[in-house]
Amino acid sequence: MDLPELVAREGFPPGTQITTFTEPGGRVFRAVQPGRGFELLLTDEAMQMYGEGPTLALVLGRLREAAEAGLPPLEPGQTCVRQTFVGD
Repeated sequence: MDLPELVAREGFPPGTQITTFTEPGGRVFRAVQPGRGFELLLTDEAMQMYGEGPTLALVLGRLREAAEAGLPPLEPGQTCVRQTFVGD
């Protein structure tokens, strides 16, 4: 998986940065714009159930939609609003 290439293909609004990191139980994908942010936790179970390609497409599509609509504002000392994708 080449995340920068996938992000470039997705067509995020200018100034949107996408990062990812692993935490217990899954992988977090974060979209940030100045003073704004949103993240999705993709659980290990969801990745195993649906496969890497489909879940990455879903996550990046949802992040792009959120970025286009306007990410939630970040207040000092707060973390990003988070959604979680779980396996059924």
